[in-house]
Amino acid sequence: MNHSVERLSKNQRIQHIILLVSMIMLSITGLALKFHNNSFSVWLIRIEGGIWVRGLIHRIFAIVLILLALYHVLWVTFTDEGHRELMAVTPRFKDVTDFLKKLLYNLGLSNQQPRFDKYDYLQKLQYWGVVIGTMIMVITGIVLWFVNQSMAVLPKWAIDVTMLIHGWDGVMIFIVLFLFHLYNVHLNPEVFPMSKTWIDGKISIDRLKHEHKLEYDRLLQDKEDENK
Repeated sequence: MNHSVERLSKNQRIQHIILLVSMIMLSITGLALKFHNNSFSVWLIRIEGGIWVRGLIHRIFAIVLILLALYHVLWVTFTDEGHRELMAVTPRFKDVTDFLKKLLYNLGLSNQQPRFDKYDYLQKLQYWGVVIGTMIMVITGIVLWFVNQSMAVLPKWAIDVTMLIHGWDGVMIFIVLFLFHLYNVHLNPEVFPMSKTWIDGKISIDRLKHEHKLEYDRLLQDKEDENK
């Protein structure tokens, strides 16, 4: 086997970069409005060109996110690669047992670590967190975008609740992506200062064997079968 293998295809890397950029821009513009009394938010709005420009930027990247979400749904539904990835990231009962094994290991109550396939339970949690969070953001965002039309069919309290959900879901996504995800993928001691997988799509054999032993074993078996 080579010293590294492809973990993320070019298609996946492009999707990830678009998601990254859109989420950053939506967070900057959205949080600046939610916490508008904060001096930092006032400064952000000012350099953006004011409330109107901030709203325009927010809506532009909301459209980018919606288009990406639609593309992703089509990708996992109608392509072999996308369907394989969806199956790989689908939660299973093994994820529960893996979590318990990892917990016991971290507490020093076991010397055996769980063996993960291509995606471990934390990576699956992050993926589905983004999926569910994006769905909520898109639905509530559309209601708020067309608030006058929404008021024609929804009571005022529903609009207020929608605004509350949209704002705090944005805060939650920001925390998950830029704190939890950033640390696990880039800042943890095993890959610090950054994992380059999101750039070149590759993972070293040693890291694959250490972090995703089941996937490593499967790739090794496939290689041996090819050489027969």
